[in-house]
Amino acid sequence: MLKDLVRRHRVIVCVGSGGVGKTTTAATIALWGALAGRRAVVLTIDPARRLASSLGIAELGDEPRQVAADLLASTGKPVRGSLAAMMLDQKNAWDRLVARHAPSAEVRERILRNRFYLHLSQSFAGSHEYMAIEQLCLLCESADYDLIVLDTPPTKRALDFFEAPERIRDFLDRKIVRWFVMPYLSQGWAAAKAMNRTVGFLFRKLEEATGVSALAEVTDFFAAMSGMFDAFTARTDVIHGILRAATTAFVLVTGPEEQVLTEAEFFSERMRSLRMPLGGVVFNRVHEELSADPAAFPGGTVTRLDEETVRTALVAAGITCEHLDWLAANFVDYQLLARGEAIRMEQFRAGLSRRVPFVTVPNFDSDVHDLVSLTRMHPYLFGAANPADGVESRPPRRRRRPHG
Repeated sequence: MLKDLVRRHRVIVCVGSGGVGKTTTAATIALWGALAGRRAVVLTIDPARRLASSLGIAELGDEPRQVAADLLASTGKPVRGSLAAMMLDQKNAWDRLVARHAPSAEVRERILRNRFYLHLSQSFAGSHEYMAIEQLCLLCESADYDLIVLDTPPTKRALDFFEAPERIRDFLDRKIVRWFVMPYLSQGWAAAKAMNRTVGFLFRKLEEATGVSALAEVTDFFAAMSGMFDAFTARTDVIHGILRAATTAFVLVTGPEEQVLTEAEFFSERMRSLRMPLGGVVFNRVHEELSADPAAFPGGTVTRLDEETVRTALVAAGITCEHLDWLAANFVDYQLLARGEAIRMEQFRAGLSRRVPFVTVPNFDSDVHDLVSLTRMHPYLFGAANPADGVESRPPRRRRRPHG
C-alpha cells in the first residue's frame, strides 16, 4: 500500500505512460493527503487538463487554486486538511524566472521583449519540463504545503522532464554564451558568413528552427542572459537536490497491457540509472480473474475449450437468452484477459525491489471524474477507506544540515 509512502514523504512525483490514469492517480493521492490532514497541492503539466474537472475547479491556472471546503466535504469523509491544484503556464513561468534573476529592470525588459526569448520560452525542447521542475521547486520552498503531488508528462517526455535541467544548463553554458556575444556576430549575417562559413550555416539552421531572422536578436539575448548564468547553474543544483531528496518519492503509474509494461520497464531502469529509484507502483484498470470451480474446471482456471462448460453453468443458474453463446464466449475472453494481465504484472513485480509497494486498482464500471469517485481508489491505493486510519497529519520533520 502507498499509505506509508505518502506519510513519509513531502513530494510525490507520479510518472508513467499516457492514458493509464496518471493524472487521476495524482489527484487521488493529493485528495487522500488533504482528507488525512495535510496541506496538499497537486501540480499538473498534462495538456489534457482533466484535473480541473476532477477537483470541481472551473479552470486551473498557474497559481494554486483551493478546492472549496464544501466540495471536499461532499466525499463524505471528515475534512482535516486542505487541497489546492494548479497547472503550469510555461510562458508565465519563464517570465517570472527571468524577473527573479535579472540583475536590473532594464535587463529584465530587454529579455522579455526579445523575439528569440519569446520563441525559446514557448517551444525550446525541454523548456516545458524545466519550468515544471522550477514550479515544483517554488512549491517546495514555500511553507504553504506539506504534501506536493506532481503529475508529469507521458513516459518518453517524462524522461525529458528529468533531463531538462541539464539541457537548459548546457544551453546556457559559459562557452556558448561567450561565443554568441563575440563582436562580429552582432554585426549580422554578412559579418558572420565572412568570418566563418560554418557559423553562417549554423545560424541559417537556427533561423529555420526558431523563425527569428535577426542575428542581432539572438546575440542580444545571450548577452543579456550572460550575467544570469550563475543563478541558473545554482538553480539546477537545487533542482537535483529536491528530486533526489529523502523527502521525495516517485510513483510509477502503469497498466497491465504488454506495450505499456514494456515502457514501464524501460522507465524504471532509466530512473534507477538517474539515482531516482521508484518508491511505489500503481497498476491501474486491472481486470480481476474470477475463481472457477475446480470440479468443473480442472486447475481452477478457464480455458478456450471451456465455452460449452460455461454455457451449461449459465443455463444451470437460470440464465437463458438468445445471446447465451456470446455470453459464454465473452466470459472466457474476460478470464483469459485477466489471467494474462496477472502474469505480466507478476513478471514486472519480480524485477522490483521487495521494498517497493505494489498496488492494483480495478477497471471500474464508471469513469472517475469527480472528488467522490476519486475516493473509490483510496482503499486500493492506501488499504483503508478512511484517510484518518493510520496516517499522520504531517510528514516527519526534515533534519537541518549543519552550517559550514
